[in-house]
Amino acid sequence: MDYSSSRKQLHIAMFPWLAYGHIAPYLQVAKFLAQKNHHLYYVSTPKNISRLPQLPPTLCSNITFIPLSLPHVDGLPPGVESTSELPIHKVPYLKKSFDKLETQLTEFLERSPQIKLIIHDFAPNWLPPMANQLRINLVCFSIFNASTNAFFGPPSEILGGSRKSPEDFTVVPTWMDYPNNIAFKLHETVSHKECEDIVSDSERYATVLLNCKILTLRTCYEFEPEALRVLSKIHQKPIVPLGLLPPPLTSVDDKGDENWEALKKWLDSKQEKSVFYVALGSEVSLSQESMHELAFGIEKSGLPFIWVVRKPPLVEEQFAQDMIPPEFEERVSKQ
Repeated sequence: MDYSSSRKQLHIAMFPWLAYGHIAPYLQVAKFLAQKNHHLYYVSTPKNISRLPQLPPTLCSNITFIPLSLPHVDGLPPGVESTSELPIHKVPYLKKSFDKLETQLTEFLERSPQIKLIIHDFAPNWLPPMANQLRINLVCFSIFNASTNAFFGPPSEILGGSRKSPEDFTVVPTWMDYPNNIAFKLHETVSHKECEDIVSDSERYATVLLNCKILTLRTCYEFEPEALRVLSKIHQKPIVPLGLLPPPLTSVDDKGDENWEALKKWLDSKQEKSVFYVALGSEVSLSQESMHELAFGIEKSGLPFIWVVRKPPLVEEQFAQDMIPPEFEERVSKQ
């Protein structure tokens, strides 16, 4: 007999932060739990839900998407629903709008008494009182690994313990009692302040950590045994690694993508390990000066390359084209 089919089916809500680097891993966890015959309610905004890959037919009956309309706030451009659509200094407006989802989420949960568990992200510091009133247990799922979470420390430290200045975050904290060099660069601690709301990310995360029953992480024991040990010690609650959650592989023989066909043909013409790949993800937006410096470095290498360039958010098309130096493509066409 299949053991998973004999278990009681759980009804679980998933509530990620509005960034694709959070939304995608949450969907992977939802799919895994759906495979175990639990029912998942994936809660996000319509635009973010539409960006998700299509579910396998075998899981469609066990995953329900719950779209919540993102409320308007002054300063947030119309139609924006994720961090990838914003420069970093406008992310605080997205957080203000995200916080206004509380009413819609409460109404949905009140209509869904079968839900007894919410797997949530760092951002909804307002979720614990609601969940407590509705008698719903909370599980915090951090998309970061164990070392990063161990560096943050216990909630008391996150809320303002021994580290008072940006410089304090550039050294390894004392509670990480194993050989490591995990610390921020000074510019990293300073630049993050640009996306902070009135409610800081530290306050948000510490609040949900204090109130969750379980902390789950994007890691595994084989990769970070010492960091997981430290987390168990400082949080005094179950710490559950979920694996590294790499994105699913797509078929390299997909004939439906003309861009991939041309790229594959070009790659096949190059020697093994001769091409380098440049991509900054969906969240990083460099200034024009930094993009030009990166371009000149790529050009100077003389090596064949693939550079994924994303149009900066909220930038007109003609200005986006200026992000690449003039005649760059012509000069590197034979690399």
